[in-house]
Amino acid sequence: MTRAQLPLRWGQGALPSAPQRMLLVQLSAMGDQVQTLPAVSDIAARWPGIEIDWAVDARFADIPRLHPAVRQVFALPLKAVQQQRSLAAWRELRAVLRALRAERYDLIWDPHSVLKSAIISRLARGALRVGYRAQDCGGEPLAARAYHLHFARPVGLHGTEGRRVFAQAVLDTDLHGPVDYAIDQRYAREPGAAKADTVFLAHGASKPEKLWPLDHWQALSARLVQAGLRLQLTWGNAAEQERAQRIIAALPAGSAAILDRRSLLDMLPVIAQSRLVVGVDTGFTHLAAALRRPVVGLFVSTGPELFTPTSPHLARTLGGDGITPSIDAAWQAVEELR
Repeated sequence: MTRAQLPLRWGQGALPSAPQRMLLVQLSAMGDQVQTLPAVSDIAARWPGIEIDWAVDARFADIPRLHPAVRQVFALPLKAVQQQRSLAAWRELRAVLRALRAERYDLIWDPHSVLKSAIISRLARGALRVGYRAQDCGGEPLAARAYHLHFARPVGLHGTEGRRVFAQAVLDTDLHGPVDYAIDQRYAREPGAAKADTVFLAHGASKPEKLWPLDHWQALSARLVQAGLRLQLTWGNAAEQERAQRIIAALPAGSAAILDRRSLLDMLPVIAQSRLVVGVDTGFTHLAAALRRPVVGLFVSTGPELFTPTSPHLARTLGGDGITPSIDAAWQAVEELR
């Protein structure tokens, strides 16, 4: 089967007529998980009945669980092992890997294609492993050695579209169908969701270089409150909690709220019911776009082309790699969307 070439032609050569079982390896991060969901929808539509399993860092396991076509999620405690280095964390990782290795797949598809995902792909048992070329493996070219077949990372495409193109080459999917994240819209109707006059600020990011300047957030927040809007912010660690407090410190009492630390599933109704989301290149911003909320994306160290595609009337993307969006530009985008 390793003699096959991309694009794959199922039913030709050594390939079975249809893939029955596949493993998707996309370990992190939240935004990348969200951007992979439409490709899963494409695969499920092309191959009804296919069993799709997903290997993911345990911190982001709630994302693949949102998709009804995903049969099983292997939640690997990779970060816990790295940070805690405890015997319990190692035992948990070993147990998940043991369960993963008990499965057999026709295809292992790794759109993450870095060393850690390549290791998981190699440990899993499958007839065919597909990932990116060495030069497209996120600066970790050794990862490509884990794959039988290699795909050239699409250039100039949104993250979501790039994964859909990759899926088409591997699984003969249809790119002409709608972008379907398959996230159950019941979250928009759950109690406790944000009110119609609420703006959600996704200010935190996993990498400091993605952050929008604090004084910019403070100035924009003041304008939003002056316009009669109420703000909600969340946090994932102590630094983000302090940042959220500093953003709203000078605002009138009751005009902004910092939510308790919540799980991803608990955040879904908050985002889904927000009138508008303003955020940096972070998972909640991509999730808001997937939930069809109006989004202002603030890009500082990454390109807007990475943003989850959505209807033009629902999104404004500002800045870029090395270009910090101005306060006035952000406010203008807010005015256009609210």
